Amino acid sequence: MTTSPEVDPPYAPVGGPLHAHGVVRKGFRPRPGLVGVGGGAVVAVAEGSLAALVSVPCGPGGAWGSYGPHEALDATDMSASEWAAQAADAHRRIVDEAATAVCVLPLHMGTVHGDEEQVRRALAARAELYERLLTRLDGRSEWGVKAYAGDAEGDDGRAVTDGAGEPVDKLARTAHHALADVSECSRVHHPRDACPPGALPGAAACCATSAYWTSPISGAPYPHGRNLLDSAYLVHREAAGAFAETVGGVVARCPELHIELTGPWAPYSFADPGGLSALSG
Repeated sequence: MTTSPEVDPPYAPVGGPLHAHGVVRKGFRPRPGLVGVGGGAVVAVAEGSLAALVSVPCGPGGAWGSYGPHEALDATDMSASEWAAQAADAHRRIVDEAATAVCVLPLHMGTVHGDEEQVRRALAARAELYERLLTRLDGRSEWGVKAYAGDAEGDDGRAVTDGAGEPVDKLARTAHHALADVSECSRVHHPRDACPPGALPGAAACCATSAYWTSPISGAPYPHGRNLLDSAYLVHREAAGAFAETVGGVVARCPELHIELTGPWAPYSFADPGGLSALSG
C-alpha cells in the first residue's frame, strides 16, 4: 500500500485574484495567522528557488471574498481611498514582517495574478533578476531621511540662508551627499513619481510606479515646513550604527534643517530589477 506525499505548502491550490507582495527565497513560510489583503491568509507560492508572498482570497463570507480591487468597491461599502488604505496596510505588514527574518524584494502594491500558475510564470520570467537582487540586497536595509526648511523659510516661501550665508537648499544637498557617501546606494524621491496613470481613484498615495510609495517611509506627512530632501539609503546591517552617527552629525552641523530618520525597512526603493545596475559594486 502506498501513501501520497504530503503537499507543500499545506493548502490546496486556489484561484485568484492573488495579491503578490514580495519575493523571497524558497523555504520561507509566512507566520500562520498573518492577515493579507481582504482578510485572507498569506502563503508562499514557490517556483524554482524563489517564492512569492501572496494574499489568498477569503472565499465566501470573507471580507472581500474572491473580489479584485475594483469589484471589491462594488461589493462593499468602502470608498476607493478606504480600500486602498487597507490594502496598502496589509501590503506593508506582510513585507515588513518577512523582512525581519529574510531578505525580501517588495513588489508594487496592486500586483495581482489570476491564480497560482500566473504567479509561478511571473517568478520564472524574472528569476535571474530576482536572484541577483536577493544576493545583492541580502543583509541590507533601507533607511529614510527627510529634511525640511522649517523656520529657515522666508515669508514669501523662498528658502533663506543660514548664519553663514549658505542657502538651506544647498545644506540639504550637502546632507544628502554626506549620507550617500556612507551608504551603498541612495535614491532621491519626488512626489510626482507617486501616482501612475490609471491608478485606482483616491489611491495615489498607495498604488504607485515605485514600491517606495507603499513603504512606511513615504507615508509620513511633512509637518515641519517645505520638504527639501526625501531620500532612501541602502545600508548594510553592520554599518547601521555608523550611518545613524552620520545623520547625527548632519543634524549638529545643520540646525537650520529639521531632519527625520526612519528605518530600518525592507529595501522598497532598491527592489526594482530595472535599477540593478545602480547596485553594482
